[in-house]
Amino acid sequence: MKNSKPSYDFKLIIISAILVVGLAIAFFFYWETTKVIIRTVLESKLTYFLIWTVTVLIFIIHYLRHKDKEIKSETIITKKFGVFMDNALGGFTYATIITTCLTLLKGLYIQKFFMDKVYFSEFNDMDLMTVFGVMIFLLWYAGVKVIDTAKETYKVQHTEVVMTEDKKKVVPNDNDEENATDKNPNR
Repeated sequence: MKNSKPSYDFKLIIISAILVVGLAIAFFFYWETTKVIIRTVLESKLTYFLIWTVTVLIFIIHYLRHKDKEIKSETIITKKFGVFMDNALGGFTYATIITTCLTLLKGLYIQKFFMDKVYFSEFNDMDLMTVFGVMIFLLWYAGVKVIDTAKETYKVQHTEVVMTEDKKKVVPNDNDEENATDKNPNR
C-alpha cells in the first residue's frame, strides 16, 4: 500500500527560505542599489540574448533526444505538422513571449520607479496595471512550459539492469517501481 504522506525536500525548502530572506534584506536595506541592478539587467542585451538562446536550445535538444516519440505535451499548432515543427515553433514562440514580456515589464519598471523615461504615455494607471498583470501571467506560463520541456529533455533515463532468478535481464520502467511497491507484500 502506498504511503499517502507527502515527502518534502527540506534542503530545498531551507535554501529557498534563505534566498527569500536574503533578497528581502537586499530590497529593504539597499533599495536604491537593487533598483539600479534590476534596471541594468533589464536593459542589458545579454539578458535577452541568453534567454533566447537557452530557450531555443532547450527545444532543439528536446527534438534531438525525443524525435522518435509522439508529442506528449500540448503542442503549439497541431500534431499534423510533426515533432520537428512543434519543437521549432515552441522554441521560437516561448523565447519571443519571454523576451517580449521582459521588454514590456522593463518599460513599466523604468517608467514607474525611475520616471526618467515614459514608455506608455497614453496609458493611465489602470491600463498599466492590466499590462503588468497580463505580462506576469504570460511570463509565468512560458517559463513553466520551458522548464517542463527542460525537465523532460534532461531527465535521466532509468538504466538499471536486473537479473531474474532464471537469468533473464529485466530493465525496469520508471513506472514499474511504483507498481512494484504497491504489489509487493513484503514492503
